[in-house]
Amino acid sequence: MAKRIVEEQTKTDEFHGRYIDDIFMTWNRFEEELRKLIDDANTWHPNIKFDYKIGNSLPFLAYMSKLKLEFN
Repeated sequence: MAKRIVEEQTKTDEFHGRYIDDIFMTWNRFEEELRKLIDDANTWHPNIKFDYKIGNSLPFLAYMSKLKLEFN
């Protein structure tokens, strides 16, 4: 199941990480595309549900990830 998400991330060189049953990933495409992927993923197994959060800082496990933009 997670393999499909990893394949999507690999296509666009996005970051993804996984720990047991938690997945963290970046997404730089349209939000509607992400919604479609999540909706599709939520049909793969009745006991597994995906959701998403959008922001400059996001929790993952016991850590807070922050987006840092640098322009040269």
